[in-house]
Amino acid sequence: MALTHTQTQITWSSASTKSVTSATEVESDVMTLDATCVALSIQLSTDTTGTPSAGDTAVFRVKWSTGDVLADSGDDYDTSEYATWIATLDTLATNTPGEDPARTTVPVIALATKFKLTVVCANSATHNMTIAARMDEQRFA
Repeated sequence: MALTHTQTQITWSSASTKSVTSATEVESDVMTLDATCVALSIQLSTDTTGTPSAGDTAVFRVKWSTGDVLADSGDDYDTSEYATWIATLDTLATNTPGEDPARTTVPVIALATKFKLTVVCANSATHNMTIAARMDEQRFA
């Protein structure tokens, strides 16, 4: 048996990037992990439009679903405040760390087979931020 890597773009209403224009949470489309996934990493990217200033951050979290926990209809996802934090990217160059654009790849413990990636950009009403993400599943083949 071998291990393989499969990369998948995380999409936002079927688009590969999302322009965040307010300080409210945005969610990706539902992402489904393969049944043979044994390890997961996600590369995150954020780019501030114009010159970044203090507070230009993107906070990424994962909302997992194990299915229909409420037994009412369809998948239920973790709530916003209890979603799993995975990274905060700061685009102000004078901060450490801080650079624009900012990118990082983080290992993520796969807690379930479906998830939504969420992001909140605190200053995006003043400085729009373009975000993107890509997942890498290591699969047992």
